[in-house]
Amino acid sequence: MAVLYRKYRPQTFAEVVNQKHIIQTLKNQVAAGQVAHAYLFTGSRGVGKTSVARILAKAVNCLGASGSAGPLIGKSARQPGDACGECDVCKQIEAGNFLDLVEIDAASNTGVENVRDLIEHVKFAPSIGKYKVFIIDEVHMLSKQAFNALLKTLEEPPSHTIFILATTEINKVLPTIISRTQRFDFKTLSPADILGQLQYIAKQENLNFNPEILELVANNAEGSARDALSLLDKLLTLGDELTLEDSQQLLGITDIAVCEKLSEYIVEGKLAELPAFFEGLMEGGADFAILNRDYLEYLRKVLVYKITDDAEGFGLADTHRDALKSLAAKLTIQDIMFVIRLFLRSYKELDSSPSQELPLLLASLEAAQKKDAGLRAKGTVDSEAKSSKVSLKSFAGHIHNSGEPVGSVTAITSQASLNEPKSAPQVESVVVEPVAPLEVLSHDENLSGDTVELPEARIFWPKVISEVKKINSPLANLLKSCELLETKGNKIIVGVKYLFNQQHLSNAKNIDTIMKVLKLVSGKNLSLSTEVQKQPQPETATVGALSDALKVFGGELIE
Repeated sequence: MAVLYRKYRPQTFAEVVNQKHIIQTLKNQVAAGQVAHAYLFTGSRGVGKTSVARILAKAVNCLGASGSAGPLIGKSARQPGDACGECDVCKQIEAGNFLDLVEIDAASNTGVENVRDLIEHVKFAPSIGKYKVFIIDEVHMLSKQAFNALLKTLEEPPSHTIFILATTEINKVLPTIISRTQRFDFKTLSPADILGQLQYIAKQENLNFNPEILELVANNAEGSARDALSLLDKLLTLGDELTLEDSQQLLGITDIAVCEKLSEYIVEGKLAELPAFFEGLMEGGADFAILNRDYLEYLRKVLVYKITDDAEGFGLADTHRDALKSLAAKLTIQDIMFVIRLFLRSYKELDSSPSQELPLLLASLEAAQKKDAGLRAKGTVDSEAKSSKVSLKSFAGHIHNSGEPVGSVTAITSQASLNEPKSAPQVESVVVEPVAPLEVLSHDENLSGDTVELPEARIFWPKVISEVKKINSPLANLLKSCELLETKGNKIIVGVKYLFNQQHLSNAKNIDTIMKVLKLVSGKNLSLSTEVQKQPQPETATVGALSDALKVFGGELIE
């Protein structure tokens, strides 16, 4: 059987996957006879750049396509601007022996001499077709001298010549080259796009694969249709009785179920299960470097979903997508970043570790231990917070009945006293400074047990501003001008420039709006506090200088 990526390379514009914005433009140009003299195709590998270049070469020279120089032959023309695929020109280009199509690999022909030979070739008229087409692949590999030699020809080529430049690294192409071409940016293919193509090919080749195997290939092709077909070719060597486990081992890919199970142990704080889990993987011949890499990718998807609330672009089956969403719901952004950092560290330690599974085991135990401690601490804090709220409510009723002003409070049970050992002596009353009304105090006291770190706040702060803008646009603009200074417990402290900005943010209605949005975005009960930042004062004369001036000119200092 022929190599799949060659057998199923697109031969017409209609067969190109997920590049509609480019294909329609090129077809319109061909149909109207307004083809540019130079094109630049850029994008990652395996997205169709060279295939589209060849199809364009066919379309402009096709004898059976609409808008061609020659008469219509064969059965019938395809869509306007597309190649017919049946005439002699189309067949010769597909076979790779069309004289007027010249393909150059710039990676192997980087020198100025190669470009000068090409320029000499440009002068000759096409022998068969209407246009002589030059495809220069990986054009960024050309030397600077070669680029300079190409400039003049690109700017004013003969009317019978078309240049198509392709590159995966547009940043290395000289701006002067880009300015002389029509640039088209090819999109990376999504797993869904690749999966659809794989399903079509499997049907054509009568491959009765488990659907999960095709999903596995699509998810690990890194957006490249060519890579996907190469992986599929590799799997075909295992024969017809292909299992998901065999596919994962041959391709060196971690089963997503392993990532889900490891996440379950970490989130539920099951430290005791982790050693046996890794021992089982070791007995099964798992490659822990691949496991570490794939688990980091899985955590990246969890983090992206947590921030964007969008998991559609991950290429996961419904059951795995639901599992990812469930995991994200149990973790904060801070939790996910903490675990990612642990496994980034373990990835670096793999080479120096005496045992391959040890760095991952340690990272998993540390993550699970922190999560387990956090769950237990949260339960304790929730219980204490509930008790504290009841105490505050009863105390507020006592103040109201006694008629005493809130500023003269003489007994408040503090959070610190709740955490003291039972053997510690009980403090019955403590004299404190006047405080705000109890309903305001409840916003400042961290009774929920939630905490927030500054890096985490910086991640979700733009989303907070965006959500506030839907409710109160002026308030959102004011928040946008604030600077995130620090966090304390569940409190986010921002800096404002002026006192009236602070007063505006402290408005009860605005505070309520901000706290509701913070809860919506972060999933935590957070509060906002403001500080007026001191503006730099202009330099003033020293006291001694002022005194001297008063002595010379007389007078007195008023202010």
